[in-house]
Amino acid sequence: MIAVSVGLSPDNLVRELHCTGHAGFAIKGSDIVCAAFTLMLRTFVRTCESSPEARFRVLVDSGGEFKLQLDEAPRNDSFKGVCWFFLRGLDDLSRDFPRQITISYQETLER
Repeated sequence: MIAVSVGLSPDNLVRELHCTGHAGFAIKGSDIVCAAFTLMLRTFVRTCESSPEARFRVLVDSGGEFKLQLDEAPRNDSFKGVCWFFLRGLDDLSRDFPRQITISYQETLER
């Protein structure tokens, strides 16, 4: 199972992500749930990378653990839309595949 923990700012911007596990829907390399999740996560990270205002750290280990910490998040409408799109996609994926992905949300303090 993929476990996702999302830290949100008071205005619902993604500030932290912690992801572990594998969906287990199919064998590794053929898992559509894992592929969908990976696509959303990579796109979100690449979008953060393309924003000059974003300051973040990413940690990925060989065991499949992923951590993202946004130290400075852009406050523009574009980034708000990216966060909404990413969170909506995660929520839809977890609703469609509740045995393969779980998401928990926490509010984080502003830095």
